[in-house]
Amino acid sequence: MTTNKAFLGVNLDLLENPKYKNLDTRAAILYSVYADRSAASLHNLQQGNTAFCDAHGVFIRFSNDFAAKIIRVSEKTISKFRKQLADLGLIEIIRDGLKGYKIYVKEVQPTPKEVDLLMPWKNHTVSIKKSVNDWTTLAKIDFVENLHSNTDMTVKEDSSTTYQKNLPTSLSHSSVSQEYIYNNGLVDNAPAREDELQAKPNVNNTNPYNSLPEKIKSSFANTFGFITKPMAIELHSLINQSNEDMVNYVITSSNGRKITNAIAYIKAAITNALKRGAKTVQDMVDYYEQNVKPHSFKSRPKFMGKKQVEKLAKETEEAFAKANPDKWNQIMSKRNEPKPMIPVFKLSDEPRIPIFNLS
Repeated sequence: MTTNKAFLGVNLDLLENPKYKNLDTRAAILYSVYADRSAASLHNLQQGNTAFCDAHGVFIRFSNDFAAKIIRVSEKTISKFRKQLADLGLIEIIRDGLKGYKIYVKEVQPTPKEVDLLMPWKNHTVSIKKSVNDWTTLAKIDFVENLHSNTDMTVKEDSSTTYQKNLPTSLSHSSVSQEYIYNNGLVDNAPAREDELQAKPNVNNTNPYNSLPEKIKSSFANTFGFITKPMAIELHSLINQSNEDMVNYVITSSNGRKITNAIAYIKAAITNALKRGAKTVQDMVDYYEQNVKPHSFKSRPKFMGKKQVEKLAKETEEAFAKANPDKWNQIMSKRNEPKPMIPVFKLSDEPRIPIFNLS
């Protein structure tokens, strides 16, 4: 009875290529762990989940604490290994927030042909290629939508191999050439794929970003950043509800403000403007000048002099007296009442007379 066991493959180029001769073997194992997790992120992308993919490519989140438990070393040692991998271009680390990091696993450089291999019997290669146009946000969406027709996987076997052909050949991603995970391997078949898309037009591949007005694209990019496909759909909807100039006015007037959800802010502003009956940008400007701007917060100096304090107190009292005359009269009547006399005792200047004569 044969039982298949899960294993973690190590890319042989990490052991054969002279470029990595100073790489700690445990660091090579750490790279294999990262690559294994990166394959899981790629699988999620294939299923349509883009949570582990951004404009830089496929990434992973892997804490040093967790890696230390796997490799059985300290977190400090993991930090040293991770720096080795980054210096050799095997991974790229980008800070994400205050404590988080995104790790992008890069391709292992193949061993030059002129190098004498330490393990020449390991002579089978596996290549997996996938392609998109350019690894941008738009290409990433296009990649997910057309993933089913994008895979070309071939296995090449050298006739002089010494392994038994009856045994299953492992295609573990971390022991093969992983051209499909990295940005460099995603554009190999781009021209052929563009011809295919032109030959078979698909309405689903039309990106709403392309049909947005240019000034909307420009103002949104300057104020909030790039526009995703869902954002473009919402912007089209808001333009249809109001007009292009009103949406552009809300975007440009948002510049410099701390807004966490751009689309929600623009949608609320347009909805409120339509409820007030606004039909043009001038209607929105007039409402702001008449109702919002007069009540805007006016900054006061951090420190005020005595005259400024007295003036401010007087203005506050006058405003209170005008708004609450009855209450103000009660306060003034209490203020005018005679205050109770507090007896004050003064010590005599005459010398004190001792009560007890201790002599």
